Order: sequence, then structure tokens, then C-alpha cells
Amino acid sequence: MREVKEMSAFDIIGPIMIGPSSSHTAGAVFLGQIARKILGGKPARVEIGLHGSFAKTAKGHGTDKALVGGLLGFAANDERIKNSFEIAKKEGLNYQFNTVDMGNEAHPNSVQFSLFGDGRWAKVAGASLGGGAIEINQVQGRQVKFNGDYATLLIFGKNQPGTTNDVTGAFVANNINIAYLRVERLRHHKEAVMVFETDDPIPERGIKAIRALSWVEWVCQIDKIQR
Repeated sequence: MREVKEMSAFDIIGPIMIGPSSSHTAGAVFLGQIARKILGGKPARVEIGLHGSFAKTAKGHGTDKALVGGLLGFAANDERIKNSFEIAKKEGLNYQFNTVDMGNEAHPNSVQFSLFGDGRWAKVAGASLGGGAIEINQVQGRQVKFNGDYATLLIFGKNQPGTTNDVTGAFVANNINIAYLRVERLRHHKEAVMVFETDDPIPERGIKAIRALSWVEWVCQIDKIQR
């Protein structure tokens, strides 16, 4: 269970940003940033599916430009967001917007990305919750849950005894404090999905040690959002 945190000025005022709405612009930038990080760099092509309110008001609130700005790696207060479409064209980022129905349970400000670049691909879905807060709820077709407030390590692999100890050992060896940990078993308990949110990112030697574990199939480290 997450701890209850005290309300800060950021919670009341919201993030420093370009655009009229923290939900539709700042949150959209952060979602694009994280999708880019999960791919592992700037994408060459992205299909962007907009759900609910995002689909209805994307152009009016600048959500479309904010999402592309995040995919380009811009911060929420970057003046270039206003010209993100033109910049994407110059940098060879091809994007396409579609309207999608993610179901009644999806937040109205939801988006799903399909990203491709340098032989890599990623599928990411998430929502902008208001005040610049976001939630990533799907990566590579697996259900996850994290918000970008911490460095986040995602691990997908075979479910077997000792998997959690294997990974936490790597954190201990690198003196990394774990803030939150979620482990789920999928596909009739044959697959493990792990989400570690940590105070600091685990160094590359720790990532290599985790990737070397026989049961690990996919690893991705995502730096926390810079607000």
C-alpha cells in the first residue's frame, strides 16, 4: 500500500508548463517522455491512439503537440512544444494520431503509443490524471502501474521461486533503496511482471547483472520525470 504524502505547492498549483491545461498538456508531455524512454531513444515512427477526452479536445488544448513534444524529449515548459510538429518533421519523427476506444474503465485522458525505431519497438499506454500527474498502466502488452515520480525498473520474465530475491539482491549490492515494489504473475502464473520504484536508478552494472539472470526476458529502466 502506498504511503499518504503531504500536499505540496506543486499539488495545488501544478507544473510549470507550456499550454492551457496541466491534464492535456503537461501530463501529455510526461506520457510522451516515458514512452520514449521505454523505447530507448527517439522513435522513427509512432502511432498515437487517443481515448475519451484526449480524443475530443486534443487539438484545442494542445494535447497533440504536447505528446509529440514529449516523444522528442522536451520538458513540459519547453517553448518548442508549440512547434513540435514542425520539429518532428525536421528530425525524421513520423507520427499518426488515431481515435481509439480503450474501454469504460480507462481514464478519459488516456493514450496508447506504438513506437518503432532503430530495430526496437514498444507499446505503452497511460493516462493524465490532472495537475501533471500521470499513470502508466500498460507496457509491451503487460499490465503495470507506475507514475514516473521515481526511477522505475520494469522486469518481465519466467515465474519461478526466488525471482524477487534475485532482483532485490542487485539493488542491495548497488546500495539502491526500493520505495515501492509490485510483482504479478500472468498467463496461468507462468510469467512474472515486476515493477520496482526506487530513490535512485540502478547503475548499468546492476542492470547487466539482472539481464544475466536465466529467467529474465526483458528489462527496462526509466528515469523519473523531471518536472
